[in-house]
Amino acid sequence: MIECDVLVVGAGPAGSVAALYCSKHGLNTVLIEKNKKVGAHTKTRIDASPDFELTKIINELELKTKNVAYISKWYSPSGRSFTLNSKIGEYYFKRGPDSDSFECSTVEKAVKNGCKLFLNTAIKKIDKKGRKFHKAIATRGGEEIVIKPKIIIAADGGNSFFHKYLNEKIRKELRVGYGVTGKNFGKPSTSEIYFDAELAPRGYFYTVTCPSGISSAGIILNRNRMEKSPREHFDSFLSKNQKLASRIKSISNTFAGEEFIFKLNKRVYGNLLLAGDTGGVINHFMGYGIMPAIVSGYYAAKWSAEAINKNNFSKLQNYDKGTKKRLDKPSDSLYSKIFNSLDNQDIDLIIKMANELQGEIDIDAFLHDF
Repeated sequence: MIECDVLVVGAGPAGSVAALYCSKHGLNTVLIEKNKKVGAHTKTRIDASPDFELTKIINELELKTKNVAYISKWYSPSGRSFTLNSKIGEYYFKRGPDSDSFECSTVEKAVKNGCKLFLNTAIKKIDKKGRKFHKAIATRGGEEIVIKPKIIIAADGGNSFFHKYLNEKIRKELRVGYGVTGKNFGKPSTSEIYFDAELAPRGYFYTVTCPSGISSAGIILNRNRMEKSPREHFDSFLSKNQKLASRIKSISNTFAGEEFIFKLNKRVYGNLLLAGDTGGVINHFMGYGIMPAIVSGYYAAKWSAEAINKNNFSKLQNYDKGTKKRLDKPSDSLYSKIFNSLDNQDIDLIIKMANELQGEIDIDAFLHDF
């Protein structure tokens, strides 16, 4: 039997940040991860996400980043491009099982602050007392572990174990990705986004490169619109874009993944808080996941610490209100629906208009809604 203040389930970006914050603020914290190694759910890759409140959290918790870029280049299928020189930084994060990845480095800091880490450990059952999630039964190998937390922060992904305990029906849309990691795919100062309604239906192709040279290129797709495998879509995209393909040569590994897009009415159920993909905070339009994960993990931990320190668990509701205000944009679904209806001529026209309007409107403010 393990008693603790906070049980964090899942050691991805949201869970690792939550565990670090809680342990750093003196809470008795337990972090469990179903894989045998932190970051083992994905191979090495670089994720990028715009700032939107990340700087404050990164600086406070001394989180590891690989780059911050202020230039992005957006391409239409015809090759027309729009260059955005933004005041909003775009952070690059290394993901995966390497010791310097975001997850591994963040969990290491949490453990140094006293967090208890259990790997190869999965929740099998949750006992409730009234509205409170009272006890978690987990297994590690053949061993059963019983954990009694005051608060649970669930960050175990979009297909979370905890979703079956919620009093709402969740409609999930699956988005998939495939890509490669290697060296020097582009300029460290510039991220690239390519749109093509035929080759990347309801999605896009991207490249990002860090100052060290480590780079990732990938394709993001809507599962319902795919006619072949993600890898085949990736290869087809490069076959049509030979100039881009000529830069993606020095490859160290491939990676693949999936994420579920959905909305929840709330993210607090008694003493259970849902963070990251588990809380459905992924950006519906661009699929940004790590920025919402870090922000939601941080605030889930912040309000958990507040509730425990003041012995007032009604304060957990502030997490729900805060994530809705920060991460649930009413325009998100609208932009997604509009984007999904565009053909290649429409995309080309939008890139052309963006170039014409750049000096007349605040593009940063417009893109902030994405």
